[in-house]
Amino acid sequence: MTEEYIKRNPGDLVTSEDWNEVQEMIKKDIADQVGRVETDLNEFKEEPVDAEKFGDNTPEEWTKEFDDRYVQHAELEAGWGEYRRYFKQIDRQLVDGSFEPAIIKHNLHRYPVVNIYELAELEYETISGETATAAAVTDNDGNEVKFLVYYAGHRDPVAENLMTHGEDDVHWGDPLNLILEQFGMSPNPEQYFDDVLNDLWGHMFDPGLSQDHFKRESYGHSEYIQTEILDKDRTVEQLAGKHGIWDDLRMAIRPQMIPVSPPLNLDDNEFKFVQVVHLSQDILEIRVPSAMDLMILLRT
Repeated sequence: MTEEYIKRNPGDLVTSEDWNEVQEMIKKDIADQVGRVETDLNEFKEEPVDAEKFGDNTPEEWTKEFDDRYVQHAELEAGWGEYRRYFKQIDRQLVDGSFEPAIIKHNLHRYPVVNIYELAELEYETISGETATAAAVTDNDGNEVKFLVYYAGHRDPVAENLMTHGEDDVHWGDPLNLILEQFGMSPNPEQYFDDVLNDLWGHMFDPGLSQDHFKRESYGHSEYIQTEILDKDRTVEQLAGKHGIWDDLRMAIRPQMIPVSPPLNLDDNEFKFVQVVHLSQDILEIRVPSAMDLMILLRT
């Protein structure tokens, strides 16, 4: 029940003094109510802006609802950001003079981005007078290889030729330990380095397909690796500990990106590019104009 400003009973006389007092009470009551509203408003302003829920949903629940509603469900599955690398030696010539194409079954269930690299010879520049010529780096057997394991230090003579000189001197290739890791290999400390190398070449070049089986003269190791490590039956533990060269063993390769897929109106006999055709979302075909050693990268 509402409380009266001035209580009067039926029949009581209402005076001017009563009326003046009522007006003052009304003004005071209004002022008190405004004050309470301002206090409540200030307290509300000081509260955190972010609520735990909006429309009965948390931020995470809203994100899931919008993803389910607007993002294509096919793209929510795993598969993005995957990476594949293949080495192919395409040199088998067919009766019509063309070369047998490489067929890659990647099984990514989508059309990947394809980058093609030709594996160039490991060459360095020699200068005689005013003439600069290219010389090939050879392995312990004298072969001009595309893959060479060497020691990236001054004790290995080929290391100086497998280096780019600039603001910083950079040795070519990746640490051998990284290559081993990428092929799922974990050599044990007691394992001879000779066995490690043989296992690595087997993983890289003999998985079953003829185009993956590079000719033996395509890969090798430096003379230093032969005389100072293999001939002395060094183990992984010795190379990592006493001799301290494990971290500086590298595999040098020189992949150079090449253009792919010329305009479609060129005659097949005239093309000088590598051609990439997606036969499906799981298989692609690579055709080359001449015998080539390739590194192929696929990315989704």
